Amino acid sequence: MTDTLEQGPSTRGPELLLIAAGIASVVLLASHPEGAPARDFAGVLKAEAGDQFMDAVVHGGFIVVLAIELFCYALLSARMKASAAATAGLVFFGAGAAFLSASMLFDGLVTPAIAAKYVAAPNKIEFAKSLFVLVGTLIRFLMPIGLAFQSAAVAAWGWALFTTRTSRIAGAFGLAVGIALLAAFGATASAMNPMVLMGAIAALALWAAVAGVTMLRR
Repeated sequence: MTDTLEQGPSTRGPELLLIAAGIASVVLLASHPEGAPARDFAGVLKAEAGDQFMDAVVHGGFIVVLAIELFCYALLSARMKASAAATAGLVFFGAGAAFLSASMLFDGLVTPAIAAKYVAAPNKIEFAKSLFVLVGTLIRFLMPIGLAFQSAAVAAWGWALFTTRTSRIAGAFGLAVGIALLAAFGATASAMNPMVLMGAIAALALWAAVAGVTMLRR
């Protein structure tokens, strides 16, 4: 039996929402605060505390975007009749969204809150430094693991689209993006390379737009 992308009776809201989520990811990525250069840990605390509002907006926004994408991808997977690959993609993305949301929570909300709490307490700076080390270590693992799971999801959806001939172009793109990102994460597993992480977020945002367009066309 040939799998197809089944068009439901609903409106095109989810498809447009997925495209919008991809665009929102790029906007949030571009809005990420750079942070003022610091010569010591006290300067780091000051910079983090100063960016607390913008960090909350950007990282909180990513958490909302991930929830929206999970909803849209659930619909995409449901329209793949009897496709194990599409189901695998949804499971991988759900796991990735959980890890990545935790990373965003620690990076954009917890870390600035700690900085704001201890920036005016120089006598407790060593304790604050220990908290930063702990949170930073958690982020170091949570973010790449989350993005790797999402990359595997894209590869699985790409395989489903390509092998069922639903959309060979979108399928090939998904396979290429997913495999390339997984290879990049494998090559940089010993260290959290910021360029790889930012590039992965941008690539996943582009895939969201491609998947949304594919759903619209079908």
